[in-house]
Amino acid sequence: MSDVYIPGVKSRFNSEKIIEDLMKIERLPKEKTEKDIESFESRKVWWQDLGVRIKSLRESAQTLYSFQNPFNERVAVSSNDKVMTATATRIAGEGEYQLTVKQLAQADRFLSPPLDEKTPIEAGSYAFTVGKEEISVDFKGGSLKEFADALNRRGRGVIGASFMTVQPGSKSLLLESKITGAENHLIFSDSAMLFAEQLGITEIAEYGSNAGKNAFKTVSAAQDAIVAMEGIEMTRPSNTIDDIIPGVTITARGVSEKPERLEVQADRQGVKDSIFSLVANYNRLMAEINVLTARRVASSGFETRADESIVNELTYLTADEAAEMKKRLGAFSGDSTLVQYRTNLMRAISSPYPTDKEQDLTMLTQIGIGTNARGANNGYNLARMRGYLEVDEKALDAALEQDLPAIRQLFASDTDGDMLADTGIAFNLDTLGRPFVDTGGIISLKTGTIDSKISQDKRRIDTMERQLAAKEADLKIQYSRMESAYARMEKMSSSLDNFSQQNSKSR
Repeated sequence: MSDVYIPGVKSRFNSEKIIEDLMKIERLPKEKTEKDIESFESRKVWWQDLGVRIKSLRESAQTLYSFQNPFNERVAVSSNDKVMTATATRIAGEGEYQLTVKQLAQADRFLSPPLDEKTPIEAGSYAFTVGKEEISVDFKGGSLKEFADALNRRGRGVIGASFMTVQPGSKSLLLESKITGAENHLIFSDSAMLFAEQLGITEIAEYGSNAGKNAFKTVSAAQDAIVAMEGIEMTRPSNTIDDIIPGVTITARGVSEKPERLEVQADRQGVKDSIFSLVANYNRLMAEINVLTARRVASSGFETRADESIVNELTYLTADEAAEMKKRLGAFSGDSTLVQYRTNLMRAISSPYPTDKEQDLTMLTQIGIGTNARGANNGYNLARMRGYLEVDEKALDAALEQDLPAIRQLFASDTDGDMLADTGIAFNLDTLGRPFVDTGGIISLKTGTIDSKISQDKRRIDTMERQLAAKEADLKIQYSRMESAYARMEKMSSSLDNFSQQNSKSR
């Protein structure tokens, strides 16, 4: 028998099973290394997720003190939205104004008698003028609907045509200017005038100074908007007016019999939303750090685990999010950089900061935001001692109404006169996160180290796989030789037995 291992050939010693069992033992170091790689990859993801949380908090913090901060935003509030609405830019000054909309700006609109959409329109050049805009439609002839479609394609933004169902079976053609204002009349020229006469949009006036002239069947006539502010009347060609109050665009929507109030004020809701965003991102980051750095204690034998109540307290998590959180529970326990970062975050949100209100407003708790570590029964609540922020919305609303400038300083202010923020809650939260997420920062170093370990372990696995393949091949050869040797011994033994029997018979 050859000293070659033949899979599938029945072995006297069950060599396949023996080799398999031996190889299982040989593969243990490789399997452990593969699990190490899985663990490293998970830890890398957790560091990256932490980096995302830190970036989100920094972005929320920067929003509260960057050039585009909401403290500089303005909103315009109308006492009657049916009469006027308004928007305000950052350059608008706070103030209250009384305005009366006496007349809305309109455009010329003309309506024909009921017509059949298939009414034929002759070929020709149809000219229209709206103010300084001239529109010419070279029509090859066709139905009324085809003419309306051609006019809409050519006159987009200046003139338009549409149909109104006045009675079943027929429709009236509405021709309208798209530009409002007394100086923007819709004028028909040449074939267009004949077209208007043909369709009955104009008729010959029979009475008055205009007798014998074409009179249009007008739905609305071009006119200016008339708005009075503080007793002064102003006319504008459009209902959208942006040159009465600096930084404010007013849209007239209806005529009023009495003055309506327009108030320009700070965008307190925008500030509130930005503060809520900061609190939410702070709490999610704090939860991430609390879970990752949870202290691990012995649970059974050599196994250690962290208290899952840290995750169970996070009631806003979905079931899948909670399960994922539990996987990383205590993963970075004892990591000094994260423990120190958590301490610095809590110090940043609990420290006093200078404002113009001095002692009356120096801390977050004075605007209704705090960790609220003491429960209603004056006992300490462990969950509330983990650094999470809570918001008393009523207290925050009151503070925003009364102390907006000081609240802005609470989040960021300039103390050395260089026009750049150098202190404040938002400024400090932003600054604390920078070493972690900047290029070459802590997160990058942590994930880079993990990548190096993964690469190193993958090279070890490649080496192990070659060694395991060689080992398995060697075992197969050894057991094949053993099987062959045993087979030869059996054959020799059988030959000796036969020889002995033959000798016995010959005697």
